[in-house]
Amino acid sequence: MNGLETQTYWEIIIHPSHFLEQFADFIIEKTSCAIEYLDTLLPSNPFAITYDKDSWESVGGFSIAQAKILPQSNNTQSTQIVIRIADDFDISSLLQSLQSYASNLSAIFEESVGFCYHIERKANCDWIQAYQDSIQPISSGIFYIRPSWCADKDSRSSQAKHEIIINPALAFGSGHHASTAMCLELLSQLDLQNKTLLDVGCGSGILSIASHKLGAKVYACDTDENAVLETHKNAKLNNAVLCDIWQGSIAQAPQDSPPTYDVITANIIAFVVKLLHNDFKAKLAKNGILILSGILDEYKFDIMQTFNDFRVLESRCQDEWIALKLTL
Repeated sequence: MNGLETQTYWEIIIHPSHFLEQFADFIIEKTSCAIEYLDTLLPSNPFAITYDKDSWESVGGFSIAQAKILPQSNNTQSTQIVIRIADDFDISSLLQSLQSYASNLSAIFEESVGFCYHIERKANCDWIQAYQDSIQPISSGIFYIRPSWCADKDSRSSQAKHEIIINPALAFGSGHHASTAMCLELLSQLDLQNKTLLDVGCGSGILSIASHKLGAKVYACDTDENAVLETHKNAKLNNAVLCDIWQGSIAQAPQDSPPTYDVITANIIAFVVKLLHNDFKAKLAKNGILILSGILDEYKFDIMQTFNDFRVLESRCQDEWIALKLTL
């Protein structure tokens, strides 16, 4: 939605019980709309795992399919997905698709997966201005991150030595999320001068740009074409010259890329981190540094088991997200 083409719109909040990133990707694919993440605490765990369209109830301000309710668990996903969509959009079709998707995930992973949701019709406004007003500059480690429309440097901390300009977009990584912030903090501690660095799942390119500003020779990749385009765009915006950016994962690296890297960063979901274990091990130079983030606290033990052939140098936790600094 741009401008004030309609007087109202729908705000839909989807609260998955598990598999946040998978739900987010599915919603983006079905609606072609941007999403937001919202962290929240609920007094209980109101997730439905079967669905009856004729029977609904309200739990904690959310609507759910009246069915078996999962018991309270410390592993419950606490992050919600927010989507704002035109008032003529077929919401019923979206909900039915989400119900089918949750059922499929339940069958594939052999665990109960569900979601609850809240729908509210709201008055439209100048969304571009409202969105820009909501994005404030922040400092992470020795970096000061701001959108291009905000030139105010009053909030820059005394430790911030490098400025990064990032305009939030579909590609992940504006510095505001805990997983990105922890990566920036860990990078701030490293001497990257003339070191080779690979940014796996580069998203917006923020970690690539930060590493370039610290003197690294940066390579980046992402399986998402939009992320590759955003990284190119944001690198140019920050006068950051990256050695190479390609679409695909580590295995699709160009032939002239380094055989190993001094540092590898990967701010991606835990499931993908596990799949790339062997690639990380093969591409990390001896005594190199591997920074992993984007991992929910509930998956930390699983990741640690997978990477038990690495040595843990540091572990960080912020807002239920985990970042690890490892070496071989």
